[in-house]
Amino acid sequence: MNRHFTFIKDACGEFMLLVAVVTLASVAFTFATFQSYGQDVLLSALLLALGIPLASAVPYLIFLSVRMSSLMTDNDGLQRVATTDRLTGVLNRQGFDRKIRRHIHGLVGQTEMGLLVLIVDADHFKRINDRLGHPVGDQALKKIAATLHRSVRGTDAVGRLGGEEFVVSLPCTDPEQGMAVAERLRQAINRLVVGQGANSAQLSVSIGGAFLRTPQSFDRIYAVADANLYRSKQDGRNRCTITSIAAGGRGHFQPRSAHRPIALVDAR
Repeated sequence: MNRHFTFIKDACGEFMLLVAVVTLASVAFTFATFQSYGQDVLLSALLLALGIPLASAVPYLIFLSVRMSSLMTDNDGLQRVATTDRLTGVLNRQGFDRKIRRHIHGLVGQTEMGLLVLIVDADHFKRINDRLGHPVGDQALKKIAATLHRSVRGTDAVGRLGGEEFVVSLPCTDPEQGMAVAERLRQAINRLVVGQGANSAQLSVSIGGAFLRTPQSFDRIYAVADANLYRSKQDGRNRCTITSIAAGGRGHFQPRSAHRPIALVDAR
């Protein structure tokens, strides 16, 4: 909304500057044309030269403001459609890419802030589709997406990479804070149930993440987080594995799960 107001204010300011230029040109032309007709005629002509542009500018300015506001609202709607996953309502790949680029750029010059990127993958999703049907599978994806979106801040980013895989970008101060958030997300999703009665299933997700303090390419961040996701799957699913990436590329694995305390393993 502030962006809309600033844009409309600037456009209206430019329009009024144009009106002022046209008015001055009209006054100069009127003076040059009517000065030989006497003072009364010249004064009347100058008043018309001033009054008509200024009076007509008011309705044009109102129309311009309303029309621009409507167009910007429509444009925002189109942009949301273009950057939102149709099924789950979270960001699609394009929308998430824009948001995480801003998050990574925000690390420049920062010494106390970092960024945590999580890949969240639904456990046994094919089994849910095969046993309960694709509509229930879609319901599972929607519930997972809604829980992720509801459990993070407005400045964070939640996207769907495809299939049953989601990605979350969370600016945070340290890996411990990030791991606490990842565990909270895992536990919240583990409380979800889809289907009814005997045809129901409890949901769980495996999470792999990467924490960084210095800007890295998203391809590298994704590769590290994806490797940690694979480790979470191998270790039994329904758990988190987070890696802290150092500027030189070295880091530490910090596995966290619902069943075991945090362990620290050097990654070389």
